[in-house]
Amino acid sequence: MPLDPDIRSRLGAWLRPSGLDAVLLTSPFSVDWASGHESAIETGPNPFAGGPSLLLIEPDRATLLYPDCETPDPAALDLTGLPYASYTPSGPLAPSRPYLEKARDLLAGRDPRKLGVEFNHLPAALAGMLDGARAIDGDLADLRMIKTPAELTALRAALDLCDHAQALLPALVRPGRTELAIWGDLRAALESRAGRRLPLLADFVSGTRTGDIGGPPTGRTVAAGEWVLADIVPRLGNYWGDICGVIPAGEPTARLLELKHIAGDALDFAISLIRPGAVAGEIDRQVRAFITARGYTPYPHHTGHGIGVCYHEAPRIVEGDATVLAPGMVIALEPGVYFPGEAGVRLEDVVLVTKSGNEVLTHHRKG
Repeated sequence: MPLDPDIRSRLGAWLRPSGLDAVLLTSPFSVDWASGHESAIETGPNPFAGGPSLLLIEPDRATLLYPDCETPDPAALDLTGLPYASYTPSGPLAPSRPYLEKARDLLAGRDPRKLGVEFNHLPAALAGMLDGARAIDGDLADLRMIKTPAELTALRAALDLCDHAQALLPALVRPGRTELAIWGDLRAALESRAGRRLPLLADFVSGTRTGDIGGPPTGRTVAAGEWVLADIVPRLGNYWGDICGVIPAGEPTARLLELKHIAGDALDFAISLIRPGAVAGEIDRQVRAFITARGYTPYPHHTGHGIGVCYHEAPRIVEGDATVLAPGMVIALEPGVYFPGEAGVRLEDVVLVTKSGNEVLTHHRKG
């Protein structure tokens, strides 16, 4: 997607009083966030890459180190491109050598004590050049929590794709079909709507598998009276969507309606707690207490999480997160009710924290 000038301005405003001359971003999430470059992740790790793309941000410019088998447009992204030799048709693959050479050129002559570094994804081969650098992983997570207007537009597009997925599934889920067959049809429809291939994650389980929280689709055949738990997570551009619903194979059973009712009530309650000033960990505590008061065992996972260039980012709606919610945060909420080996239901909506409360960005439960 195009460079978001608001993100670059936010980084610059943070950098000026920090005492740092520059910051080095190393994770694909942060590099994509701050550059507009779209890392190629749909097919997994790139065998032609010598290491993660690096983005060096200085007060007056940004430089992207990337493999020359990728094709970003540095001018369009308002940065300097620093490609290194990756794929070769004439010899053994050894992209780490040119990668390290270019990375050393990028960092040459810099005082590491004046450099902020995202260490979680830093190649070990570069660590020796950065002794004394300041870790900024936590700072970046905080900066990414508040979404810019352009980010919200991108997230709405990804979430529209999620709503479309849930709208399609009732016609696809039928007794006698396998999880994989349903999933294959859904993926094809989503990519057709997007007009491109999509990185696409999912919990996609049926029958007794729904009681075990999630997992990938398998060759299991869906029987009449069962349901599919479909947690769909597509990336469109640099931004992820996330949505979960349950779809019956045929007429919904009383058991499904019971569990769906309690999960839906818990989700509605969680949404009602999202407002500026609310504390992430306290929301988690209250939603779990809500389910316990109804006579059900709390779910063995988070209540929610931030979403953006990563499908699970800060803030986390978990007991140990003291983050105070603020306008511009986007949070996926997903309480559930599970009986291992029998059945389970999880429902999920994505919510924007606004100045006056919240806005629900997903609409599948209203369909």
